Amino acid sequence: MPAHRSPQPDLEKSDHQPDTTHCAVVRVSDEARNEHPGRFKPTSDDDACFKLWNVYISQAHEYDKALLEGWKGDMEGMILFSALYSATLTALIVESYKKLQLDPADLTTSLLTTISLQLASISNGTTTTVGLPGASFKPMTSSLICNMLWFLSLTLALTCSLLATFVQQWTRDFLHKTTMRPSPVVQARVLAFSYFGLRRFGMHTFVDVIPILLHISLFLFFAGLVAFLLPVNLPLTILMACVLFIFMLVYLALTLLPLLSLDAPYRTPLSDLFWRITNGFAVRKHGLSDDDLSLTEAMIEKSLRKSPDRDRRCMEFTMKSMDHDTELVPMFEAVSEAITSPQASGARLKNFEIVAPLIQSPNPEKNMISRIQHFISVSGSLAGDPQHRVRNMQLCLSTLKSLAWLVIRHGIENVGSDYNQYPVFWFQRDLLELLSSSPSLPKGYLISTIAALRTSRVQGFRRCIGWVDEVMSSRQKTCTERLGEVRSIFTYLSREDIDWTSGKFTHHFDQLDSTLQNACISGMSETDAAVLVQRAQEHIAQLMDMSRWKASLISVLSQFLSEAMAAGLVPIETDMTFTLIHSSIPTLDVFDQSLDIEEDEAQTTYLLQSTSPFPASVPPELFALVFRLLFSTKRALHLPGAVESRVVLYKYLYYCTEDQRNLLVKSDTACRLEECIFLDLRSDGARGLANWCMAGLNKLYVSLGFGESTVFPRLLSFAKGIFGFIPTASTSFTQHIWWFLNSTDTEFILCNDIIRKLEHLLRGYDISDSHDISSFITPTMDDIHALGQRLLTALPVPDCPLPCPSDVYQHWVTDIQGYVLSMHLLIATKYINSVTKSFVDRRYGDWINIRNSIINYQGHIYETVQLHFAKSVMELMSLRPWNYPKESSKSDLFHNHMWCLSRNWCWVTDIESAKILEEAIQFHKNGANFNGMVWYEQACLDRCMEVIREADAVEEPPVSQ
Repeated sequence: MPAHRSPQPDLEKSDHQPDTTHCAVVRVSDEARNEHPGRFKPTSDDDACFKLWNVYISQAHEYDKALLEGWKGDMEGMILFSALYSATLTALIVESYKKLQLDPADLTTSLLTTISLQLASISNGTTTTVGLPGASFKPMTSSLICNMLWFLSLTLALTCSLLATFVQQWTRDFLHKTTMRPSPVVQARVLAFSYFGLRRFGMHTFVDVIPILLHISLFLFFAGLVAFLLPVNLPLTILMACVLFIFMLVYLALTLLPLLSLDAPYRTPLSDLFWRITNGFAVRKHGLSDDDLSLTEAMIEKSLRKSPDRDRRCMEFTMKSMDHDTELVPMFEAVSEAITSPQASGARLKNFEIVAPLIQSPNPEKNMISRIQHFISVSGSLAGDPQHRVRNMQLCLSTLKSLAWLVIRHGIENVGSDYNQYPVFWFQRDLLELLSSSPSLPKGYLISTIAALRTSRVQGFRRCIGWVDEVMSSRQKTCTERLGEVRSIFTYLSREDIDWTSGKFTHHFDQLDSTLQNACISGMSETDAAVLVQRAQEHIAQLMDMSRWKASLISVLSQFLSEAMAAGLVPIETDMTFTLIHSSIPTLDVFDQSLDIEEDEAQTTYLLQSTSPFPASVPPELFALVFRLLFSTKRALHLPGAVESRVVLYKYLYYCTEDQRNLLVKSDTACRLEECIFLDLRSDGARGLANWCMAGLNKLYVSLGFGESTVFPRLLSFAKGIFGFIPTASTSFTQHIWWFLNSTDTEFILCNDIIRKLEHLLRGYDISDSHDISSFITPTMDDIHALGQRLLTALPVPDCPLPCPSDVYQHWVTDIQGYVLSMHLLIATKYINSVTKSFVDRRYGDWINIRNSIINYQGHIYETVQLHFAKSVMELMSLRPWNYPKESSKSDLFHNHMWCLSRNWCWVTDIESAKILEEAIQFHKNGANFNGMVWYEQACLDRCMEVIREADAVEEPPVSQ
């Protein structure tokens, strides 16, 4: 095909002929298509912007539609007005223009008068000269002015009609052009081309000029009317002149008012002109920063600035306009979304000022809390779908909870704010009573909502006591004035608001109330008032004690968890609610044990002892929070039911799944689980406690990372603590069947950590800086000494000879590695013995890490350790573990782990150990069910035979002399 051939199809070509030209068209690039002088066709790149241009079109069309429809409506109004106005004006002009010429009737009268005069002069014999009638006629100035003004006015009115008709035609043309092509790319480009052309040629200004011309025409009409009436009647002229003056003043006021107040609804076409003239001054007056803003843009910018009073009036109007409770459901949902935040705080404090009028209004019709309360109270009598009713109740509770969170967070952030600014109690007691007595409410939402409301009330109660304290501490008022003000504040509070158990708080509250009652005596002297003030301050100091408020929050937390467990479910946003409660009073840490509370106040923390230890009965999230609540006071480990609480804890650790146990451990950031076990190891412990303590210890090791290649700091710290208790533990623990296993696990954790640290030494350290290497070796050597004194009592630990030459240091590294791996093998021996002697079919020990730490080791193992290992292997082999089921612990140890401890067993050097291992392997080979060697069992046999041969060669008797 020629390269210059046109890409357009050949119209004369037969339909049956192959269309090679079309093939050429397909191969033409997108760029070439757009460079072609023909019509525009979107390229693939244009098509890729389909959705992007759609977004632009949707936004632009919405703007253009509003703009053009506004123009269209304005033009229609002006056409109608100018038509009526022109008709009226034309009728007046018909009368006024007559005064610009001589009236024919006047001319006839003048002619008759002239004829009469001439006839009279002839009869008298005299001659009279009379000028032609009308020769001296001149129109009055007022008539000239009137007609000139009215004709100008008519011309402008008709011009406005014509221009308005043009605008209507142009807007229709604009819409037609921008919607001709369906392609979003084409439509978007046409729309942008047309709109920016409209802006470039100033059509906005053109449209604005039309009403200005019409208004000028109207002014000309009034002015002409005054001129028209002037020769007719002076009083009427004065009246119309006054009307014109007032009209001009009103027009001027309507023009300037929006410049002074941007929220004014009045404006004229001249308002924009004056705004442009005085733009700089007007912008500064209204506190705006952009000098290029139009009057409309300035009004919008000003309206976007927050106004608490305006927002309050809007919200009050909205609530008041909702007469029926069913109309409130969308409002509840909207409020909840407006104040709920996905962040940790859970509340959008910036929207507090918008919602505050809805919940602090004294008018029940405008108060959202009152409306929600009424909605819930009548929900049982409403007909309709039960599922719809449940959803509405969930929405009500969710809104109440969100409002409570907002109030609590606002109280936290505004601790030092004016006490008079907000009410003490946002949520009244009767609301709590209603929620507690409504069994049909969704429990998951109800429990969290009640907890949030109680927390808000506690926060408000403390705020009120703080208000009282502030007034009593004021030195600017007399004692009598202070007592009077405190009495008025105290009317907000009642003993029924103390919904937590605290004998001490209740006592001082009653005493303060009694003191204030005594202050009501009339005629009390200032001296007596001072005594009462001092007495009241003593009680207030007790009420402000943080311990009392800690007790109140503990009570809220306990009730929250207790109700959740009784319902057998996890409430909505449990963790966030729990955090919100215990952080609701700033500077108060509920879990600070140094802040102690009274015995009656601490009763609510003993929730764990009555909690089921079975995970199926209590959700793991709740159990973790109940356990955390237990340790909010010092009494957690010494309370009367402390043992029962710890038994529940150990049982839960034993029965729960790995994920549930990990959740509990992760939430226990203060390491209280370890603290419980340490406490029991110090005590003699009843038999039942020892059993469950050992089970809990074993499970806790696993959750802390036992079995991982890395020894985590928390696991290491716990293991060191248990290691220190091993020599002093009571017989109720040491005689337990799991004591030996837990002790061995403890030793393995310490040894595994030492091995990981020795790996760093084997990588080579620069020993020229002895201080740096000593800072690493010294704590490691302390751990080796402590473990060696238990496992290798008779063998000395090779001490580090630093400072020393490099070759001496490397020799020490080899020695210490042999010492540590000897302990490691001895621990493995203990695990083998545990499996051999245990009546429970269970494999003990972390054999993966045991094997990985020693499998490639080719150094020295102490002979005593070799002998212990050989004897343990022989004892296991005597049980014929290969005959056990494969899933049994003995078979698993034999087939999968024991013979993987070394690849070549080069560390077997002791002759006695070699003979025992050789005998054990031969016992296996000679067994009736022998199915071949396992893993490196043959290598072990070969090594043992080699050691035995070498020993026999050394022991041959010397040749006699």
